[in-house]
Amino acid sequence: MRKTAVLIAGIAIGVYLARQIEANPEAKKALDQAGDKIKTFANAVSDGYREQEAKSAKSATSKRKI
Repeated sequence: MRKTAVLIAGIAIGVYLARQIEANPEAKKALDQAGDKIKTFANAVSDGYREQEAKSAKSATSKRKI
C-alpha cells in the first residue's frame, strides 16, 4: 500500500512540475538547453565507445595474425 501511495505522489508531482515548466518560457528554454547538452554528451560517449571498440577489434585481429 505504501508503494502505491509513493507512486501516486510521484506521478502527481511530475504532472505538477510539467505544468509549471510549460507555463514558464524561461524554464522551458532551460530544460531544452539541458536536453541538448545531455544529447551532445551522450553522442560523445557513444563515439568514444565506438572508437575504443574499433581499436580493440583491430588489436585482437593483429594479435591473431602473429
